[in-house]
Amino acid sequence: MKIPEHIKQAAQKLRNNSTPAEVKIWNYIKNEKLWVKFLRQKPVYVYTEDNWLDRFVIADFYCFEKKLILEIDGNIHDLEEVYELDKHKEKLLENLWYKVIRIKNEEVLSNIDWVLERIRVF
Repeated sequence: MKIPEHIKQAAQKLRNNSTPAEVKIWNYIKNEKLWVKFLRQKPVYVYTEDNWLDRFVIADFYCFEKKLILEIDGNIHDLEEVYELDKHKEKLLENLWYKVIRIKNEEVLSNIDWVLERIRVF
């Protein structure tokens, strides 16, 4: 599936405006430091069964080898409408056999060793 230009541009914008937590974790996982390759702000193709529309979810960090997606969440993800959207996206990804790990910004910034261990076990 070809990635539409507007999705590519959105992913690029996210890469250029990374949060401090995203920058910190990227410095630990880039260049296969966890023995697998991760990409950041990677569009992942999904479809919706209810209306069969093609969609893309932009994963904060994506590992093809392990079918693993890391989502680094700030406080906005505590809002009910954002939380519900996150759960919907997770369901779409899990239907395609992806494992989604959600990690809070605070966890990355205050306890990176624990975060890296969580990722390693997958």
